[in-house]
Amino acid sequence: MRDKIMTVLFTAFIFIMLILFMLLPKSDFSANEKRALAKPPEFSVKNVLNGSFETETEDYLTDNLPFRDVFVAANSYFELATGRNGVSGVYKGKDGYLINIPVTTPSFEKNTAAIADFVKTAMAPVTVMIIPTVGAVMEDKLPLNHAPYPDRGLISRAHDKLGKTAHTIDLFSVFGGLKDAEQLYYKTDHHWTSLGAYEAYKSLVPDAFDRADFEIETHGGFSGTSYSKSALWAEKPEDMELWTYPADISVTISDGGAENTYSDMFFREHLEKADKYPVFLNGNHAYTRIENANADGGRLLIIKDSYGNSLAPFLARHYNVVDMVDLRYFTDTVTSLCEKENYDEILMVYGLSTVAETTDINMLE
Repeated sequence: MRDKIMTVLFTAFIFIMLILFMLLPKSDFSANEKRALAKPPEFSVKNVLNGSFETETEDYLTDNLPFRDVFVAANSYFELATGRNGVSGVYKGKDGYLINIPVTTPSFEKNTAAIADFVKTAMAPVTVMIIPTVGAVMEDKLPLNHAPYPDRGLISRAHDKLGKTAHTIDLFSVFGGLKDAEQLYYKTDHHWTSLGAYEAYKSLVPDAFDRADFEIETHGGFSGTSYSKSALWAEKPEDMELWTYPADISVTISDGGAENTYSDMFFREHLEKADKYPVFLNGNHAYTRIENANADGGRLLIIKDSYGNSLAPFLARHYNVVDMVDLRYFTDTVTSLCEKENYDEILMVYGLSTVAETTDINMLE
């Protein structure tokens, strides 16, 4: 009798879910996961024969499961409650911190070698800043059981490989005395906060401006990449800060041949979207130029990942021209750009995860 009841309940559940799937409206974007959802599969003989129709159908059904967010979040909290913290790639830490598990190193040697080779032949003095991960700096926020973070050793190895050919910034020293009093990283994201970027800026510029020299806008409702990845969606959103100053600014963004110019470094329309981090310089692009008519002078090239987007507005206060290159999208060579633009300084700013895990830097030339 019990088996029959279970069979009836399971069949009823499947039937109800099927009806709901057919009746409920479909979405093309997940606000919690900050990603596009699978589209309905396109039927063709070719797609059926090569197996893509079956795969796309499965993805579409999975992404549009009724109450999918509820099921995904429930699974994550169940894993947490049963002692599997970090199984999604994110630890639930103390005081609301969601912290990515330690980096792996499949590309570390090639990327650091590429940086060292570039520095040797660079046409201007180079500074290299590698940003340690949240877990390595905010160790006291980690759960009791966690894998060790290799950041300090990896960054030290990278600095040793560069030798004396580049100026390197030791952010462990910079952040070490501040982390207990200041929020240097977001709690729900892998990036540094605007305050963290400001402290990094101070380590780069001897005559850095004081905090009082900036107007600070505070905007709520930010939930970052660690939040999305973890599916621990009951965690509270946090604030973002925009540190602004009066200046005659021009921002030109180039992507795939298209070029657009703006008069602000902060794109506030993104604050109304699920993904708010592109408020800084409209996110990642192949090539971005910031021109500041009020700056004292100088031309700076920043070779960067997304950490550079919130750092560049601070640096733009000191340079007439700040160019930013993202090697994920930039199709020219950095060397040819340097030959053309005659920069006074070059800054390479990367999160450790980029240096250790991606293949983008290996294309540096």
